[in-house]
Amino acid sequence: MLVLKHNLFLDLLMSSEPSPYLKTITHLRVYEEIMLYGNFPAISEEDQAQVGTFLQCEYEDEQLDYPFEVPEFDEAAALWGARILYTAAQFLLYRQNSAQDLPNLFREFPGQITPGAILSADLSLRFLPDILIQLKVIDPEDALIEILENLLHDWHYSAISYSLNHEGLSFQNLEQSRCLMQLYLNRIVDKRNLKLAHHPFFAPRIGSDLGIYASQLWTDFIKPELPPYDWN
Repeated sequence: MLVLKHNLFLDLLMSSEPSPYLKTITHLRVYEEIMLYGNFPAISEEDQAQVGTFLQCEYEDEQLDYPFEVPEFDEAAALWGARILYTAAQFLLYRQNSAQDLPNLFREFPGQITPGAILSADLSLRFLPDILIQLKVIDPEDALIEILENLLHDWHYSAISYSLNHEGLSFQNLEQSRCLMQLYLNRIVDKRNLKLAHHPFFAPRIGSDLGIYASQLWTDFIKPELPPYDWN
């Protein structure tokens, strides 16, 4: 059923000539690869609307595997995340703008960062760490690295696979949604992020999730002093 729904949307895209922006985002989501079609092509309102529709379909597919009550899709956050990822990918290959222009091209999200916004933006932002790694390989002093890391500091659910500075991270949004909290814990375990796993906020929760199977599921996580966490 999911494959049929996804294929129907792709068939719709193929019925007309999709924009470079739409093709990049759909290719990213389908194949988890960045494919660029031109050097900073203009993005129209129609392009934005089509990408928003596509990302909403992607969110609806993913949420079928989400636990507890799922936050509502936030189209504005999804489009912001897609635009940030797309622009960062462009800068990975093309550099026609100066470092002074970067803050204007990578502005912070103007809306409220809610659990729904975090999960919606993550549809694209989860791929941003891969771009950051490549930027560091090309030029560790690249000014764009700090800008993107600062953005991920507020959207750290998308940076669990990245060696982000965890000092000062806010986990308030996680406490507002059991769904987001559990997805965050799952991703910490999946990405084997020990630094986050041993953070006082997460350690008891992950210890409770792994339970008596912790030694089998994640040997490196084991800490005898970790107390169980009570969801009730």
